[in-house]
Amino acid sequence: MEARKSGDLGRISRASERVIALGLVEMAKLHLDERRFGEAVKLCRASLQYEDTPETRVELAIVSLYAKKPADAVEQASLAVEKDPQNALAWNIKGQALLHSEDFAAAATALERSLELHQNADSIYALGIAFLGQGEKQKAADTFSQLLTLTGEYGWSRVLVGRAYQEQRMPQEAEAEFRIALRIDPRTPNAHYFWALTLLQNNSWSPTGEVRSHMLEELKIDPRHFLANYWLGYFASKERNYSESDRYLRLAIESNPSQPETWMFLGLNAQRRAANRSAETYFRKAIGLTKNRDLKEHLAIRKAYFALGRILVSSGRREEGEELLGKARELELEILSESQKKPGAMNAKGGADMSGMVASDIPESEDQNNFSPSPGQGSIGGEYSRLAPSPVTKSPQDPARKTEKHLRTILGSAFNDLATAEALQERYDLADKHYREAEGWDSGIPGVQRNLGLAAFFVGEYAEAIRLLAKVIQSTPGDAHARAVLGLAYFSTEHFAKAAQTIAPIADRAAQDPQLGFAWAKSLAETGNKTAAARAIENLEKAHPNLNVENVIQFGQLWLDLGETRRAEHAFRRALSTDPSNADAKCALGIVLMRLSRPREATDLFLSVLADSPSHPEAVFQLGRVSLELGDLPEAIRYLEEAARLRPERRSVHLELETAYRKAGRTSDADREHAISQALKNARTMAEQSGLKKRPN
Repeated sequence: MEARKSGDLGRISRASERVIALGLVEMAKLHLDERRFGEAVKLCRASLQYEDTPETRVELAIVSLYAKKPADAVEQASLAVEKDPQNALAWNIKGQALLHSEDFAAAATALERSLELHQNADSIYALGIAFLGQGEKQKAADTFSQLLTLTGEYGWSRVLVGRAYQEQRMPQEAEAEFRIALRIDPRTPNAHYFWALTLLQNNSWSPTGEVRSHMLEELKIDPRHFLANYWLGYFASKERNYSESDRYLRLAIESNPSQPETWMFLGLNAQRRAANRSAETYFRKAIGLTKNRDLKEHLAIRKAYFALGRILVSSGRREEGEELLGKARELELEILSESQKKPGAMNAKGGADMSGMVASDIPESEDQNNFSPSPGQGSIGGEYSRLAPSPVTKSPQDPARKTEKHLRTILGSAFNDLATAEALQERYDLADKHYREAEGWDSGIPGVQRNLGLAAFFVGEYAEAIRLLAKVIQSTPGDAHARAVLGLAYFSTEHFAKAAQTIAPIADRAAQDPQLGFAWAKSLAETGNKTAAARAIENLEKAHPNLNVENVIQFGQLWLDLGETRRAEHAFRRALSTDPSNADAKCALGIVLMRLSRPREATDLFLSVLADSPSHPEAVFQLGRVSLELGDLPEAIRYLEEAARLRPERRSVHLELETAYRKAGRTSDADREHAISQALKNARTMAEQSGLKKRPN
């Protein structure tokens, strides 16, 4: 607000850019909470264009981690620590990312640096995992002891340590931790679940009685536990106990309806019972849930594609069925490719059991049941709890929705302020870009359509300017500036009738503005109102005795178009009195002198242009014309051939050259030039007809 009040355009721009950078990062955090990782990455990168801060680099690293791009996370965290070596969170995220890349030694180094700067449970826990990855079991045990000292001896903290061992394929140590957790608190959430998972993993993912027992014990603590219900449903499906499988799978869906694999297994159960109509519904639901997701994270869904494809083909819907079967084959190849790239990867969570299950059957949301402590038990996250996305809610009353709406308003206003400052500095390309951003964030900003239209004109997007400003004038016909720019846009696209009609209500303004006044006078002339055009030029010349050379030449050309040869001569001589070497003024005056039957004087002017610029296209062409008029055919042909080389697209050059060739008896050359000029005429006619179809109403 202070920057806006100051009127300092540079200060306004800098303040707006800082607000934009911060707003984009905050919006990225909301997208992260909604697990819209791709959008969050884009927003963070966009923020960096306006202000590059270590905090934004860290946020981008966090988002990259959740998007399963650890290399990107390492890169961004490394850039953050370069900018701010004392940033403990940046070192922590770098360590976490290196853990995901299984570079355990480098991860340990980064995490130890983080802990030197700030002691926190999250970094201690990650460091313990890094030590396990290096085979340093004693160091890991000592580190986990530090963790338990910091957090306290709770069931949830022991589950956390147990899970670290489980993920590093150390089942005995993992089971010992889960056992301790249940001794501390028999109702510790997830203790039975991860104990079952450890047993399952250690038994090549074949379920045993003990595995089932732990899953059922978990459901006694939390009947809506998603993964326990999912696994029991999965086991029952493989054993063809479909009614029991459906019961568990439906309970899983109640907890998490967005997991495609659960719907897929309901479909497989229905298909095996020959209930194809229900199976089709479930398969379509499963496939639909993966539409905006990375299918590499849901490779098991190939079964839904395959089964649904078979159902559709067998029921006469072959085209759609074959398409789905093709997708299933693509996913099968993807699985083979992944297994070849990482031979052990498919066994990271599993392997194959007696039913042919592979790791891709396991839902990706293994953290669906967050094993954070219950209220009052302490916390492992502290300030690092920011690393975990918040639960997704869709209610209009949800604070996140209100926050997003507030951020959109702020971003729209900041982009609008930035664009306005840029427009006032005549940086129209940037202004156009940022007005569009402003509209994208908040289309309700007052005057944003007007600003977009003005910016579009100044970057040469005349059709867009016409589209936007015509609406503005329709709603606010008294907006003189918008009307003037709309008139200029019509003029720039040669819609002269529209230009004259638009500018007429602001004729007084046109008389004071050489650019607008010329557009109005020219449009009047082009629409046949030559008297009004002449009067408009006279008024402009009286009002502006010190016009710049370009304007004087423009007015002279218009006088010439109106048949006022003497007035045109006066204008061009006036231009040359200000700028004696102006080539455009010399050529224009030479053309006037030719019309006044003074070819020798005209020749001198054209030659003086060539003395300064030997390849000046207009001077070369006019010398050809004047030579032809004087009967000097060799010179006329020489100049006109050069003009055709310089401007082959100019039809009048070929017409004059045709005339010169015919007078010289060169019939074949003349016929060639005639054909060229006719082709150019036809091309122009087609272009004009196409343009008429596109002209605005």
